[in-house]
Formats: sequence, C-alpha cells, structure tokens
Amino acid sequence: MRSISLANNRSNGYLIISFLVLAISLYGIAQVFFHGQEHSYGVSREVPLGLLHIGYAFFVGISVGLSVVATLSHVFKFEAYHVRSKHIALLSFASLIGAFFLIFWELGGPFELQVLRFVRYYVNFEVTSPIWWMSTFYLFETPLLAFEVYLLMKGTKKSIFYAGVVSFILGISAYSTLSMVFAVNAAKPIWHSSQFTISFLIGALICGGGVVILLMYLRKASEPNREETISAISKMIFFLLIASIFIHIWTAIITSYGDDLLGKSIALVYGGPMAFNYFFFELFIGIAIPFALLLIGKFKSLPLSALASVFAIVGVFFSRFDAVVGGQLVKVESTFLPNLELASYTPTLAEISIFIGGAGLVMVIYELGNKYLPLNEEVEK
Repeated sequence: MRSISLANNRSNGYLIISFLVLAISLYGIAQVFFHGQEHSYGVSREVPLGLLHIGYAFFVGISVGLSVVATLSHVFKFEAYHVRSKHIALLSFASLIGAFFLIFWELGGPFELQVLRFVRYYVNFEVTSPIWWMSTFYLFETPLLAFEVYLLMKGTKKSIFYAGVVSFILGISAYSTLSMVFAVNAAKPIWHSSQFTISFLIGALICGGGVVILLMYLRKASEPNREETISAISKMIFFLLIASIFIHIWTAIITSYGDDLLGKSIALVYGGPMAFNYFFFELFIGIAIPFALLLIGKFKSLPLSALASVFAIVGVFFSRFDAVVGGQLVKVESTFLPNLELASYTPTLAEISIFIGGAGLVMVIYELGNKYLPLNEEVEK
C-alpha cells in the first residue's frame, strides 16, 4: 500500500510539474494576442521560419522515432525492442500533438483563422505541393496513432500489427515529406541537397531511441528484457551517431571542391553566425560526448546511456535549428552579387516560452495517460 501511495504521489508531482511547464507558454500566447506575431517573434522577411517551426520539426521527429522503435517490436518482432509499448505509443502521439501546438502558434492567428487557412489550402488539392502531401499524411497519421494507443489498451495483437505497419509507413512518409518542404527550395542552397532529408530521418531515430532510454531510466521499472533492450537501443543510437559523423565529413569534403553557391553558403554560415552552435552543440555535445559515453558504458549502463541520450537529443535539436535557420541566413537577392549577404535571427522570449510550453503539453498528455490509462499492463509479444 505504501509503494502504491508513493507512486501516486510521484505521478501527481510529475503532473503538476507538467502543467507548470505548459503554463510558461501563456507569456508567448499573450504576446501574440495583444501585440501580434510580427512584434512578438524574431522572424522577418528574410528569415520567416523561426524557433516554433524548428520545434514543430523537432517534436514530429521524436514522434516518428518513437513510432519506429515501437514498430521494431510489434511489426518486425525484434524482442529486444519490446519495451513499454503503451508508453511509447502514447509518447509518440503526445509528441505529435505538441508539434501541432507549436505550428498553430507559429502561424500566429486565432483558432477560426487557422482552420479557414487549412481548409482553404487543403481542398484545392495541390498535389504537386510537398506541404499538401505532408498535411495529408499527418491528417491520417494523427488519428491512427490515437487508434493504435486504443488498440494497445485493448490488447488486440493482430490489429496492432496492421496499425503498426500503416503508422510506420505514414510516419516515415510524413516526416520525409516535411524535410522535402525545405529540400526542394532551390533558392536556399544549404537546404537543396539529398543529405538534408537523410539527416532529418537519422536525427528522428536518435531522438526516438534516446527518449525510450530516458523513459526506462526515469520510470525505474523492471523490463522483461531490460539488459538486452538497453544494449540494443544504445547500439542503435551509436550507429546512428556514426552515420551522422559520415554525413558531416562528406558534406565538408564535397562542398570544399569547386566554387559553387552551396560551398560558399556553408562556409559563410557555419564559419560565421552558426559556428558555435555547429562545433559545440552539434559536434561536441550532440555527437562526441554521447559517442564516448556509450563506449565507456559498453552499451550496458543505463545511467550512461541515459546521459548520452540527453546530449544526443540536444545535439539533434541544434542540428535542426542550425539547418533551418542557417538555410535562410543567405539572402536570396545576394546570390546575384559578388559577395553573399547574411540576414540574422534570434528567438524572442515569446517564441522560447511557447516552445517550452509545447514540451509541457507533451508531458501533460503523457502524465495524464500514465495516471488514468492502464499503461503498465503490457501487450504480450
């Protein structure tokens, strides 16, 4: 009885903290309502996509990564990845809702206007538009993720299998289409490359594996295949970090040849305003430290794997930030001039507060589910 009481108190404490984190967004929301988006956000004509759009891509990536980890268990039957499937499915759904929260406020208008914008744009069936396809994929994936959580509660294994297959395909398709929204823009040379989409997917998988490791560490619950699961997910993150290293190396080598606009843009942006983010947060914090921690722990230490996951997730966030913002910093009109000109962007307190609130919303949804849904009664393999 005492252990149950302590668990309930801990759950209530987590829920209170989650609501407090969500409440931080009220500052930014109030700024938008009373002063408008242009005054509240640090975006401009040259840099129209700021922290909230980056946060949208970041949280969607977490959702996709978690969905992939769940798929490895329910669809591909890798027993090492069979870990707290209900928790993972709920977190995947919550992350997607958190992403929608951020993109809603990124558009900066009241609810009725957002709905009218979406309906007016969507019903035109602009099938040549990546944004239309992205909207279509998420229109189906969101209720499907909610349905998958429901199926996991019911324990219908056959239905879970088919829902997992469709969710996996939709999730990967939607997120790769999201990255394509950037990559097809030939006016932004840093975006206009195939590795841009690949790096988005690798970052999503790193975040998904990292969140699962953190969930295991923070909840301190015993898993049927605990050691095997820690080892499998830690190795997955490790190999994804190696893939990220190769992307960075070959991007640097290839762009060093010739005198093209891409090479000039990368040298100017990542050797200038993004230099600290790139070398400290992306390479050192996001790759070097987690790489070393996983090796030291030999893929078996949950505390070291959890710490490595935190650093890796931070690195992925700054990778998304640097890519999205960096791709906008080179002014389009300057590509016709002898010297490239750079714009500037710094997130405002309003943007930061809404971004933090988005994380809080993810936490609230998960904690409410953890409190009121039978998440600990796992589906049999």
